[in-house]
Amino acid sequence: MRRLPELGHIDPERILFTLARSRADGSHGLQARIVPLRFAGGGLERVRRRGRYLETLRIPPMVHEGREIFYLITLLVPRFLRLSFEQRLATVIHELFHVSEACDGDLRRFAGRRFAHGPSRQGFHARMESLAEAYLALGPDPELLSFLRVGEEDWLQGRFRLSGLRVPLPRVRLVAREKL
Repeated sequence: MRRLPELGHIDPERILFTLARSRADGSHGLQARIVPLRFAGGGLERVRRRGRYLETLRIPPMVHEGREIFYLITLLVPRFLRLSFEQRLATVIHELFHVSEACDGDLRRFAGRRFAHGPSRQGFHARMESLAEAYLALGPDPELLSFLRVGEEDWLQGRFRLSGLRVPLPRVRLVAREKL
């Protein structure tokens, strides 16, 4: 993804891809999601006011195979596999685009109340599709994207097997609470 300047800030060592089962049939709905493993600005702790209390929350760091993970990207199967190759690529780029410019465990934030996708969700999706087209126009490494070429039929007929470890999300913990 370093070929796309819009994703050049991403450190692949900080991202872990996982799979999860989609709950409902059909191709509409959530196909993938990203979970940032840091608070705003990349911090492990956040202080918030809750009623008459000041609370300090902490998220424990996630380490996988000796490297600290800042983002979990989960592909929901089989719904993700029902998409075309181009849609799968655009979906992965969509999730990667959410990585903050600092790649610090926070999300990229747009101005306004729709901070995740900006003022137009359709505009955001159109931009991701154009980024996918630009990536394909560069002649990407076929081995790198081979997993995106697997369809639901390949999986159902056993031509491709999906397996992996279950990765529990780190739980945010309340570490301090003081009365104001």
